[in-house]
Amino acid sequence: MIGAESSEKYMGNQENIREKATRQLSFSETLVSLLLRAMPIKHGKHRLLDRITPKAWNKSGDLVAFSIHGRNVIVDPYDLVGWHFAMLRSFDPEVIEILEKACNPDVNEVLWDIGANKGACFCSLAAKLPLLHVVAIEPQAKLCANNIINLESLCPGRYEYVQAGLGEEEAELTLVIPNSNFGGASLHIQPGGPDDESEVIKIRTASQVAEGSQFGWPTIVKIDVEGHEPQVFRSLEPGIASQTCKALVFENHAAEAAAFHAVKSVTEPHGYRIFGIQKSPWATRLVPARNQLMQVTDYAVIRKDVVTENKRIARLIGN
Repeated sequence: MIGAESSEKYMGNQENIREKATRQLSFSETLVSLLLRAMPIKHGKHRLLDRITPKAWNKSGDLVAFSIHGRNVIVDPYDLVGWHFAMLRSFDPEVIEILEKACNPDVNEVLWDIGANKGACFCSLAAKLPLLHVVAIEPQAKLCANNIINLESLCPGRYEYVQAGLGEEEAELTLVIPNSNFGGASLHIQPGGPDDESEVIKIRTASQVAEGSQFGWPTIVKIDVEGHEPQVFRSLEPGIASQTCKALVFENHAAEAAAFHAVKSVTEPHGYRIFGIQKSPWATRLVPARNQLMQVTDYAVIRKDVVTENKRIARLIGN
């Protein structure tokens, strides 16, 4: 685990990134970014960006530097997550909204960003919540140094970095990165194309991470692990059973019914409810989900007392 106090060991890689040419968004990119961010809608901007320009116009290969809530971050804009984050200053804004509303901004909440990827989630929440402690958990070695640069900028002294995946037992597994897309990396697919990459990664248990962390178990959790959700939730069960966690957000697609029920079996017995996250252009809604919901891919697991006592969460809940 890389803590804020020991990140000096990684300064070599960080300096390599800082020395790599970085740029601001071009005039055209900036114009599109400003227009989209100024639109008076809550959801839909990411789909519009995909229609207007799904990839960076500037082909220099340079990293992009920009400010989020007054703090500087650096991202690689040459895949989906990095491009959307650079242009819209967010990715999966509904996930950020749910987790932020579950928090008390006056206390030191603890985020575990499991499958942190390029850090869009922890960057957004750390910028919004100045007391937040962040444990970023991401196995891909290529993403480590850039993520630590952004953590140092956004929450110095309030983060830890775990370069590993989470599972039910310690192991070394092969992570496949399809089409060199870091956001699509999965432990549950095989290489199949000429642009696919693979990396042997370490798997640690959630209990090991919690015991080695100065922050302990999380109070909010984001999980984006491309099919590995059941294993992650079973690993998290000790923290879930202790009811330390207020809310956990995870991804689940129509073909993953077994994974949905695995999450349900881990969480419901310990006093949690599952909600589908529904979006309209104007609002985010939480819809009770005993089973998978049609056209919903993101779900929130919320502790029952948070459902009833947190007014900001309660306002989002539909019947």
